[in-house]
Amino acid sequence: MIFTEKTKGNELYVYMNGTLIYKKWLETGQSKVFDVMAYDKYTLKSIKKGE
Repeated sequence: MIFTEKTKGNELYVYMNGTLIYKKWLETGQSKVFDVMAYDKYTLKSIKKGE
């Protein structure tokens, strides 16, 4: 699995193998998971502000 993180202004996007799986608004801390199967408690990737 290849994870890619992109930050655009106030938004953090995380892609797995080219597919958007997670979006977070950095100022408010709100987030949206687009693919529950790819992003669950067993995912080894840690997503934090500033990484």
